[in-house]
Amino acid sequence: MYGWWDTRHFMVQREEVLLPRLPKTFDGFTILQFSDLHNNAYGKDGQALIRAIQSLKFDCIAITGDLLDRHLPKRRNNAYVFLEAVCRLAPVYLVQGNHERVIPGWDRTKMDYQTLGARVLENETVLLYRGKDRVAITGAKDKEAGETIAACMAPNTCTVLLAHQPQLLPEYAKTDADLVLCGHAHGGQVRLFGRGLYSPNQGIFPKYTAGFYTLGKTTMYVSRGVGNHSFVPPRFFNRPEINLLTLKSPSR
Repeated sequence: MYGWWDTRHFMVQREEVLLPRLPKTFDGFTILQFSDLHNNAYGKDGQALIRAIQSLKFDCIAITGDLLDRHLPKRRNNAYVFLEAVCRLAPVYLVQGNHERVIPGWDRTKMDYQTLGARVLENETVLLYRGKDRVAITGAKDKEAGETIAACMAPNTCTVLLAHQPQLLPEYAKTDADLVLCGHAHGGQVRLFGRGLYSPNQGIFPKYTAGFYTLGKTTMYVSRGVGNHSFVPPRFFNRPEINLLTLKSPSR
């Protein structure tokens, strides 16, 4: 019963992220990160989740993959209703997850996302300006990193990289990314003593499941995600989450 409750009651996780290259004009810039919905709905048409997001203040939304679930194609409308609602609130930047990568007809799905208002980033960069200062948001295709991503980044610019799979941190760190936002690991599904038990692509006692990790000059933040696979056990001590990340400049 606790696992059933834990899996169905999300929380808002608030964090501050200090980025040495962040321009002073962007101090306080806030990103709402949302990952791994997997076609889940909270309440009728997902209204509980949508209302919670409407009550928050943020500058943009980053969706780090797996809005859809390849095992639940008939529930796709849950994801679309949610996406359409949040696209009315702020600019939405979205990257492909492993489920979207393997679902037949990704080009059609991408078109649907864009029609609903999201900017789908596939190894490309968007520049955000405040006066003469700028910050880059780069989006990676699922499972791509390293030189492929570095080639599409803006030079000499504080960069937030949206990706899906956190175990690729050593490759992300080879780019010029200051902050990487990921999901995929679902917090390790069961969390004991602050560690996840299992994650896809990482196995038992995975290294990257939730929160902050640093390698070189790159900081990665992994969301536990707000949904659940259709066929995996309930979460334990690992509530679903949406993440409100406030960027901080050292020169503020």
